Amino acid sequence: GSINNINIKNSFSDGLDADFSDIAIDKINILSSGNDCVDLSYGKYDLNKLNLNNCGDKALSVGEKSSLNLNEIVAENSNFGVVSKDSSTVKLNNAYLKNLKICVSAYNKKQEFSGGFLKIKNIDCKNYTEKKDIDVKSSIIIENEL
Repeated sequence: GSINNINIKNSFSDGLDADFSDIAIDKINILSSGNDCVDLSYGKYDLNKLNLNNCGDKALSVGEKSSLNLNEIVAENSNFGVVSKDSSTVKLNNAYLKNLKICVSAYNKKQEFSGGFLKIKNIDCKNYTEKKDIDVKSSIIIENEL
């Protein structure tokens, strides 16, 4: 399916949690989420623009054999910016990340899966503790740092 706009404010746990989906979404705006702002699992996702602010844990979490094509993410004030884990693939054109503990991360969490794959064409990350967090089963490719 496809959705034009999603706007979420002050969610108790995950802002948007989409599992087992094959979906395209044009714009997602999430302000203040108790846990992850966007959590995607077991699906195929095509997203255009994400604006995520004040996420309790991860701005964008992609896991459990998911595939994500994302044009642009703006993420601020979270623990993690973009995470790919557990046999997931994330292809991202433009990432604008600010005020994070970790900008991008790829790892294996659950033993029945392998690591995560993250490919970013352009990234601008400001005011962070650690730029990349990666384990031996995973891969992060950054083509251009702005």
